Amino acid sequence: MRLVTVSGPPSSGKTSVIIKTIEALREEKTKCGVVKFDCLSAQDQILYHTKDIPIKTGLSGNLCPDHFYVSNIEAALEWAQGEQFDYLITESAGLCNRCSPHIKNILAVCVIDNLSGVNTPKKIGPMLKLADIVVITKGDIVSQAEREVFAFRVRQVNPRAKIIQFNGVTGQGSFYLKKSSS
Repeated sequence: MRLVTVSGPPSSGKTSVIIKTIEALREEKTKCGVVKFDCLSAQDQILYHTKDIPIKTGLSGNLCPDHFYVSNIEAALEWAQGEQFDYLITESAGLCNRCSPHIKNILAVCVIDNLSGVNTPKKIGPMLKLADIVVITKGDIVSQAEREVFAFRVRQVNPRAKIIQFNGVTGQGSFYLKKSSS
């Protein structure tokens, strides 16, 4: 089983990226599950259920969501192994800018959107800096120049990461993310 961590600021498009990528993985008969870690509430399970994607949700409450994640990842892995998933994708709210839900030697994906502002890459901390892949969403809403400036700012923070432009509505980019996660 392959574990993939996906993090990013709220409303950056993490759920859409995960759903579209799982749809692409399913073309190869790959079995995937998702564990969503959030703070106080999460409605994304409805979206996952409509796509028949198995999901578990963990709410951290007053704890840092990333510390909660680390405390509960073993239970998530046990569930995934019991379900015999080929992939377990964890989705983190990414609300703690000091911590990161990424695990050493595990594929780390950070989702960030073009609409968040060109200074955002410098502000979101380790979830971007430690990511292996940075997925940039909502590029269809901004100009080519804005996309290039934003990608440049991402590269300044994490020059080693692979950058994938992704459209969460059409799924454009899911092929490249699927290929990168294999």
